[in-house]
Amino acid sequence: MADVAITEEWRRSVEKRLQSLELRDAVDEVHRLNVEDRLGGIEESLKWLLRLIVGGLVTGGMAYLVAGGFSLGS
Repeated sequence: MADVAITEEWRRSVEKRLQSLELRDAVDEVHRLNVEDRLGGIEESLKWLLRLIVGGLVTGGMAYLVAGGFSLGS
């Protein structure tokens, strides 16, 4: 009879631990998805920021050349 009580107690303990692990895994999965979404947004923002910087540099260089930059004459 004592073996049955120990086995039942052990089974409940294992079930409780399993539920805890499943809950933690579900929370971690949601956290991972949120982090992926935020990182994707950051990557998009950085891509556009880089495009704006390169575009500004190219525009500035073109304006400098059109205004007579690098002229070797008098």
